[in-house]
Amino acid sequence: MMYLALPVLAAAAASTVSLLFMALLLPSAAAAAVKRESPAVWLAFMGIAAASFAWFSSGEKQDQYTSVPEEIVWTDKVSESGGLLRGFAEDSNGNKWYVNYRFRSETERDRFFREGIAGHRYLVRAKKEEPDPAAHPYAFDMAAWLRSEGAAGILELQEAEPAGAAPGMSAALRRWRAALGSHIRTHFPEPVSAEAEALIIGERSATEPHDERAYRRLGITHLFAISGLHVGILVYLLREGLMRLGFRTHIVRTGLTMFLPVYAMLAGGAPPVWRAVLISLMLLVPESKSGKPRLDFLLSAGMIVFLLVDPHAVSKPGFQMSYLAAFALIHSSVILSSARGALHQTWLVTVICQVAVTPVLLYHFFETSISSFAANLLFVPLFSAIILPANLILLLLTFILPQAAGLLFALYVPFREVLAGFILLCAKIPLSVWTPGRPELPSLLLLIAAVFIFFWLLEKRRNGAGAAVLLTACCLVHAVPYADPSIHVTFIDVGQGDSALVELPYRRSVILIDTGGRLLFDGEERQEKGGVGERVVVPYLKGRGITRVDKLVLSHPDADHAEAADEVLGEIRAGEIHIGPGTYGEGGYAEVIGIAGDRGIPVREMIAGNGWTEGRTFFRYLSPVEGEYRGNNDSLVLHMEHDDFRVLFTGDLEEEGENQVIVNYADFFPVTILKAGHHGSRTSSGAPFIGAARPSVTIFSAGRENRYGHPHPEVTERFREAGLPAVSTADYGTMTFSFRSGKGMSVVHRQTEGK
Repeated sequence: MMYLALPVLAAAAASTVSLLFMALLLPSAAAAAVKRESPAVWLAFMGIAAASFAWFSSGEKQDQYTSVPEEIVWTDKVSESGGLLRGFAEDSNGNKWYVNYRFRSETERDRFFREGIAGHRYLVRAKKEEPDPAAHPYAFDMAAWLRSEGAAGILELQEAEPAGAAPGMSAALRRWRAALGSHIRTHFPEPVSAEAEALIIGERSATEPHDERAYRRLGITHLFAISGLHVGILVYLLREGLMRLGFRTHIVRTGLTMFLPVYAMLAGGAPPVWRAVLISLMLLVPESKSGKPRLDFLLSAGMIVFLLVDPHAVSKPGFQMSYLAAFALIHSSVILSSARGALHQTWLVTVICQVAVTPVLLYHFFETSISSFAANLLFVPLFSAIILPANLILLLLTFILPQAAGLLFALYVPFREVLAGFILLCAKIPLSVWTPGRPELPSLLLLIAAVFIFFWLLEKRRNGAGAAVLLTACCLVHAVPYADPSIHVTFIDVGQGDSALVELPYRRSVILIDTGGRLLFDGEERQEKGGVGERVVVPYLKGRGITRVDKLVLSHPDADHAEAADEVLGEIRAGEIHIGPGTYGEGGYAEVIGIAGDRGIPVREMIAGNGWTEGRTFFRYLSPVEGEYRGNNDSLVLHMEHDDFRVLFTGDLEEEGENQVIVNYADFFPVTILKAGHHGSRTSSGAPFIGAARPSVTIFSAGRENRYGHPHPEVTERFREAGLPAVSTADYGTMTFSFRSGKGMSVVHRQTEGK
């Protein structure tokens, strides 16, 4: 049994984020207590030591370091885009910081890269910044990420001056890794250089977003990151190669023992790499009279060593999934022994790993690949036999025989381009991914129980029963939102912009109103990746288990309402798109209308009086009344009514348009929730409109410390004088209002979470 999970469980207790990891290993810990196997006693003490060290080290580390350093040494985890340099650095006390620096000129940028960044000292003048809070529970949490990386905080550099290479082996290894990355970018053709960086040094920042999405949908992301598979292949190739060259066994062992830790650092030092390296190092130790130690012993010992060095790793998804998959494989020998050939064994390995990590995947990423079971049958052998060895051989040839490397590239690049096209084609297959969202605690416990029952039944050769149990649990988890009788209205914190989501009872229909985006000013360029749609809106939808919206309503073409629509449609399907009259040809809609045309999504121009009904929920557009678009007052204004619950979404409507609405649609007022027009601008939310609407709560959708001063103090004062509560997403983050007939309304926002 997995007796060695006992110390792992203790170490995992060091972080509240790792509660899921603990739950998955709990049955193994119970088995250890019953078995009382002697190695467990020793490792239990080690585990407790690791847990204690992790607990005291990871408490409130960020609050301990208040002094701002005057000198830093950049690590090799640094990137530059659009003149902004960002990444991790260490100060003279060994404290780790996340650092941002904007180059003052192209000349300065060139000088930095010429003199070196990774592993180099810089004299700096900086100030400490507080991380922005997460936009919502499913969004990237900068503060939590910094804690998981063991960072003291964020530094904004005002000035930076190169001061030469830093001393020490660690800095030297960082310089070597950066130099190796530069060598790959210089000598590998562009179509394969990003892949080579990912497979050789673990650097994936150059991978194209559409490729990342395809790998994720097919469940083969692990093949494009250095993992245990890659380390195992590398060790095998080096060992066999050196032995065939005539080196003696003890020399090969010594060489690999010295090389592997260096390789782990050159490869980026991710948890899966260190896991494989530590196990390989232990296996290289000459066999004693008692024989080789058990793999689960080695895995647990390696985990404890890793946690002693980096206690924060326990909260990282990569750490959790790597060790869970490894434990599952080690203790599935009975299942694997039933394999009828190599292909069947590959299938079983994929099933074991995928099922074991499913609860973790859903908790962190809200979805899991269904197609991975078939995709890995093809791509694992392909990567093991061709792609990884080819990249290693090509790297070696670029150093010793550049001309031979050129000839090999002439064969390899066309092959990879065809394979890349095939991967993108496979990723378009419908139903490749299951996205139930982040499960609530009861659903999570159900899934974990189903996973253990599944493996137990597979060991008993009752495969059909095991599959039935797992599928039943998945269906129950998927069905949860379809059994919810409440209506949910969410105002998503997209910064300075608008985005709202309506989920009708029993998930009968989902409507997304605006997507947010970024207004650009003179001299600014749109971000090519990582916009508000990708970072905020899509994670919220997927976190809720939403992969399709029935209607995407774009109130008007301004970028802060519609710019991110293309990013959303890149991940989320839409039944139809609503836009205002006369806006079809507006530049702000060009991309989204192009996508709609390619996918056959109807685009409908709506006007005051148009509407639809879903069960007991009624939707009606109250503005604009004319067919010509002239600006904010021609925003689509949507009124929703469900029993005595009314919500009004006003886009960027200003006072002129407001007055027209209250005259034409007096019967639609008052409302329960008002989304204030134009983010709380002084030209919106006039006194007559406020008096007619009389909302129970008003929402200003605005960014923190935005340059416009939204919501304007005059506007907030109007609501205060009327005795009406008004709140901003800048202060409260994403807000969800839930209404159930006969039960009233409740709200969840940043200040209520965790209470």
